[in-house]
Amino acid sequence: MWEKAKQVARQLALENAAKYGKASEKAVIGKLLANMPELKSEIKKAIEIAREAVEEVNRLPRDEILKVVKPGKVRRKTGKKERIWPELENADKYDKIVTRVAPEPNGYPTLGHAKGLLVPFIYARIYNGVFQLRFEDTNPRVERREYYDAIREEFAVLLEAAEIELGLTPGKWDVEIIESNDFPIMYRLAEKLINDNNAYVCTCPTTDIRKNRRLGIECPCRRRSTEENMELWEKMHSELREGEACLRLKTDMKHPNPTMRDPAIFRIIEAPHPLHGDKYRVYPTYDFSIAVEDSRTGVTHAFRSKEFEPHVEVQKTILKMLGLRTYEMIQFGRLTIEGLPLSKRYIRPLVKTKILWGWDDPRIPTLRGLFRRGITPNAIVRFIYEQGPSKVDATIRMESIAAINRKILDLKAKRLMFVPDPIKLIIENTPEKLEAEIWLHPTTKKLGKRRIILESKNGIIEVYIAQHDLKSLGDGGNIRLRDLCNVQILSIMPDMARGKYLPEKNLRVPIIQWAPTDGVPVLVYQPETAYSYRVIGGIGERYIKRLKIGEIVQFIRFGFVRVDKIEHGTVRTIYSHP
Repeated sequence: MWEKAKQVARQLALENAAKYGKASEKAVIGKLLANMPELKSEIKKAIEIAREAVEEVNRLPRDEILKVVKPGKVRRKTGKKERIWPELENADKYDKIVTRVAPEPNGYPTLGHAKGLLVPFIYARIYNGVFQLRFEDTNPRVERREYYDAIREEFAVLLEAAEIELGLTPGKWDVEIIESNDFPIMYRLAEKLINDNNAYVCTCPTTDIRKNRRLGIECPCRRRSTEENMELWEKMHSELREGEACLRLKTDMKHPNPTMRDPAIFRIIEAPHPLHGDKYRVYPTYDFSIAVEDSRTGVTHAFRSKEFEPHVEVQKTILKMLGLRTYEMIQFGRLTIEGLPLSKRYIRPLVKTKILWGWDDPRIPTLRGLFRRGITPNAIVRFIYEQGPSKVDATIRMESIAAINRKILDLKAKRLMFVPDPIKLIIENTPEKLEAEIWLHPTTKKLGKRRIILESKNGIIEVYIAQHDLKSLGDGGNIRLRDLCNVQILSIMPDMARGKYLPEKNLRVPIIQWAPTDGVPVLVYQPETAYSYRVIGGIGERYIKRLKIGEIVQFIRFGFVRVDKIEHGTVRTIYSHP
């Protein structure tokens, strides 16, 4: 094992050095443990091996390192295959690669945001570039201060996981930008467009604007002089009301791309901004703000969802009219989850009407909902990485993420006994005491073990077992209570069953979980759809009371669950997956 660990550590150090110039000890240790989780039980020696590999590789000439792996690639072993991300378009044109993620703080991040975050982050780290977090806060009506904090917090968790899973350091953004702080600059650029006769203030009703754009009819407002437009522009900031005027780009109303037909670039919104209050009332549209900010902040490769592809031409036109630097605009496919809403416009009313518990409801794929469900940040990173920067829209199933999550949890989740829909089993002819000594994990022995002692009364011991385990047994059938004893079933009644203790150990019969009669009441909430969940009640072993909120364990023969709440002696859990 240790010889293999040395080989793996050296290869990881070489790849890390090829990407970043020097190998990072922290990154190599993280990735070594991810590739060989069995080393976690000998963590000190694993760290020593990684450190030696890093020191050796960092003494090598650069050209020798590059013989092993070229920079500009990310590799991760995936079974028999090896995932290699494609190189960035026109990367050689730029001295420094700069990417960004630009969320709007109008809700809590979802799995779709995870892709929007990780794709540009991975590329920034591959090319030893700069990664920006930029808040696109240009619509105060739906934005809240709490969403800024939620985005920071949950993005930070994912990027830390990305550092561990992929060895890309540092696992955080390099720069934070808030677009609304740059409104004065955007106003000056808008005035340049007006003075250059490339923009005009339109005072037509919204219905007329939409109709004329659809039919390709020029608006009479286009004929206003520069002076008239500047006067109306000033009034937009002071006396005109929301919906009475907007600033439109002057392009071609016959353009085959309807998005290019005199698009609005500024509009009035009479709502307080979460950061600036009533300081502003004229707000840039998406096309204007994103084009200007990407150019101004040095972005070289701007990733966005494929749905915005028709807007690329608008943004390039804005840059050309303003004489601003251009950059690469790259679209990637959207993620949707079968049967679950990803869009905040669908989730928001479900939260508002209290159909959902909140934005962290485990029935929806917000990041906090997934975390509450027991889906680890590492699993999300692995999943997005395996998806890659594909331009094709993908509809996935929760089972795909669960499969990755299961592999991660299998190595560290405690195994405990929970009996759903319990029925009492009365065991006769028992010794004075039965004792079960059970490891908390079958292979990770450092988690320890627990001891369950059952004492008989007049030769009888009572336990709970699951009703469904009795359905396949008739009178005379044999079972084994896990790590305790064998029992012959004597009779089955609606509310209880009777059995006889068998002293011999027989593992060729059904082995089932059980719980003592003084066990812990447990509720399992199992998400089904965004509108429904199933509640399963039962009794668990006493150790369950010692679990902490947020801990993820495996209920034997049931599935993985996350401890959500402990209240009045009852442990409430969320079902993750089998």
